[in-house]
Amino acid sequence: MVGHVIHMEGGRLANDTPFEIVQQIVNSAVDTGNVVVHFHGGLVNEASARAMAERLTPVYQQAGAYPIFPVWEAGLFETISNNLGPLAKETLFQLLFKRIRSIAKRKFAQDDGGRSAGALPVVEVSDEEEAIIRALNTGDISIMPSEPTASSGLTVLSEIEELALEEELKQDPELQIMVQAVSAGLRDPADIEREEAARSATPVVASTETLMDPAAIDRLVDRTDPATRGIFSAAKFIKAIVVVAGRVIARYVKRRDHGFHATIVEEILREYYLANIGGAIWTQMKGDTKDSFGDDPAQFGGTALLSEIGKKINAGMSPKVTLVGHSTGAVYISHLLEAAESLIPDSFKFDIVLLAPASTFDLTVSTFISHQARIGGLRMFTMADENEKADRLVPVLYPHSLLYFISGVLEADADAPVIGMQRFYDPSRYDGGKFKEIEKFRQFINNINNGVVWSVASGGSGLKTESRKHGDFDNDPATLESVQHIILNGF
Repeated sequence: MVGHVIHMEGGRLANDTPFEIVQQIVNSAVDTGNVVVHFHGGLVNEASARAMAERLTPVYQQAGAYPIFPVWEAGLFETISNNLGPLAKETLFQLLFKRIRSIAKRKFAQDDGGRSAGALPVVEVSDEEEAIIRALNTGDISIMPSEPTASSGLTVLSEIEELALEEELKQDPELQIMVQAVSAGLRDPADIEREEAARSATPVVASTETLMDPAAIDRLVDRTDPATRGIFSAAKFIKAIVVVAGRVIARYVKRRDHGFHATIVEEILREYYLANIGGAIWTQMKGDTKDSFGDDPAQFGGTALLSEIGKKINAGMSPKVTLVGHSTGAVYISHLLEAAESLIPDSFKFDIVLLAPASTFDLTVSTFISHQARIGGLRMFTMADENEKADRLVPVLYPHSLLYFISGVLEADADAPVIGMQRFYDPSRYDGGKFKEIEKFRQFINNINNGVVWSVASGGSGLKTESRKHGDFDNDPATLESVQHIILNGF
């Protein structure tokens, strides 16, 4: 939208938004005295972000504000949905899911005697596995089997149990056939390297039989010469299956699981498929938000925006500036607060509204708390955990929300603490003595009056939200009414 959108690519101003356009936008906005800068999330591509800006412009104008929309290259949802859909039907993925699920279920059923002996019980899973494969192939959630409950005294896999499982899997004919197929489908390393150098949202595969990442395949291939295709190793693959199953079980022992089905999927994706189902895009996207605050305001979109606002403030103007960040937009605001230290006068404060924020506790503590003198008011709207879990990202394959997926798959550590997820505000699960960054932010947000509104909520003005999906927060009427109230009346 002319006069409201600052378009960036890789953090730099795009050709359709030269620095002079940013100056015009900021001048028009600050002259009204009431500015909203809305940072969209990482789900949407450029076209969707522009449509969102057009839809939200009158919403902010009704609140007496002039909106500015930094539009940046994202499209994470397209990558996830385009790649996870086919993955659910992939033979190798389905085999991995069945074997790892079976190991975890056997461990869940183990009694004290079995734990002492290092023996896993035999558990009949053939009917369940048949239902799971039908569900993955058809998308029919109703036929998925119920999730098992771990017996009391659950322990991690012992070394004896791991060795016994490896011996069992060596005799698995279905697994051996799959190993041979993947090996026969291995591609030339030089071709893979060329494709990775020009990586886009399209997956780069190392074997024609699977969407598995080239890096994951490489760990499982035996080669005498790095330039040759090599042989997909059954021994390495079997050991990796047991290791991944062990991670699923360990997360339950540590109370860091996301539910049985979700945790299994997360650990499989982390080990074998990460780059091809959104990991590379997620890392790039977060990097772009930080890169937009490079040194030169004539080139970098975030710096251009802040430097022009700073000039107006230094010239004696005192606009109200509200930062609204949806999902990954909260990451953008974190980097903005850092950059503001050198670009905005010390006394100036921003009001901040976060919508289902996807930023980690570590990042938020290092920015929001470290630069809290920059924050005039703060409120976060996000889903209660029951709604977060019910917001299914991909039919059958992944049963929870995008924030769960980010926490469980895309971040560096499994169950990475994300500030928009209610589970991390439970001190009985995340003790403040052990999880220090979580505790710092919990104290920070708890000291703010109505700092968090858990959806669904029907409180007073500025405290309402009916969002039940991650993507709803920037179009839910109740949430937008609350944001308008905050812009008009404060917190």
